[in-house]
Amino acid sequence: MKYLLICILTSFILNSCISDKLNDYEITADLIDPEIPPVMDFNLTTFEFDTVAIGSEVEYEFIFTNKGPGPLLINSVKAGCGCTVLKNWPKHPIQPGENGSIPVVLTTKRAGFTKKYISVLANTEPGVNKLFLQGYVVGL
Repeated sequence: MKYLLICILTSFILNSCISDKLNDYEITADLIDPEIPPVMDFNLTTFEFDTVAIGSEVEYEFIFTNKGPGPLLINSVKAGCGCTVLKNWPKHPIQPGENGSIPVVLTTKRAGFTKKYISVLANTEPGVNKLFLQGYVVGL
């Protein structure tokens, strides 16, 4: 009986580790060429949200184009603080000439001027691109 229970439990654990999300692309070493890296060209690297009330959410979508010769691969996108939430950035290769976006939501918690940053780690040169959200927050 113990053996049967262990087998069922092991089977359950192994099956839960299998992802049902199948990618229609494959990231391979030939997509990364350090000699001629992709170029992330953002239409805006600093979003100025003007003046908002404390506790409000500021949403913005940073749009970029791959202006380099090879596929652009975003490794990770990290916020500089817990008040900035990163929604969903491209997890697939962005081909030369294609566009992509990085949507963010900033929750304002303190009054005064605020400037928050997001770091985008990719196979570009430089390897880290910084994006900023800045503006004034009013309230008590």
